[in-house]
Amino acid sequence: MVEKVEQKVQVAKDLISLVKNVDDQTIVIDGGYYRGNFSKYVVRAFHSPIILAFEPDPISFERAKKKFSSDPRIEIVNAALGDQMGQAEFFRGPYPGTNSLFPRPSDGLKPYFPKQAYLEGGTSVEVVTLDHECNTRGIESIDLLKLDLQGGELMALEGAKTLLAAGAIKVILLEAMFVRKYKDQPLLWQIWQFLENFEYTFYALGELKIGPYENDEKGMRQGQWNHCDVIFISNPLRIILDSS
Repeated sequence: MVEKVEQKVQVAKDLISLVKNVDDQTIVIDGGYYRGNFSKYVVRAFHSPIILAFEPDPISFERAKKKFSSDPRIEIVNAALGDQMGQAEFFRGPYPGTNSLFPRPSDGLKPYFPKQAYLEGGTSVEVVTLDHECNTRGIESIDLLKLDLQGGELMALEGAKTLLAAGAIKVILLEAMFVRKYKDQPLLWQIWQFLENFEYTFYALGELKIGPYENDEKGMRQGQWNHCDVIFISNPLRIILDSS
């Protein structure tokens, strides 16, 4: 897992280097901070990064704050990224990495997530938009936007329409689903379609999970694509990439 995170950061760094000197200050948004592994490798890879991170889960946030509060390069906000400012119900379970603004499906069909990874509501969290948070801090452009929000990636992008319309986010790295693990959760094709409206184009797909998590399950469901990581790039970066 560590090697995979490091590899993702390196790919993003190589893409960003096409449009700027990577020794310059790099602005990174870490949506879904959790344990901070992604930000940790960003700090190692870039010369002088500024990281604005978001973590809605109260326990994960407190742990992150204690661990990284002394690092001036990282600001961690105890909030979820969404399409509008406000409050929302947050669904939590025994596997904190699967906590989400979305509940689990209630259709009675076999899930594509571990049976033990159930979620329960009842926790209220603050929701902020990326446009608002960046405007408040005077951030006009973002080099790398990482979103791992357990189904909330499209909502977070909808809250960044001003930045996207300006092509102000160079590289977007996000987790996307091929099957619904959460109720009303968007799939990859919906995120892709949304980003195309802002002239963002697909660059790469990686860390593909195929099949359900129950190893004893047999049949065609073992061949179903589950989720993956996807990289999209801005139109200015696409032009440089394809002109070089």
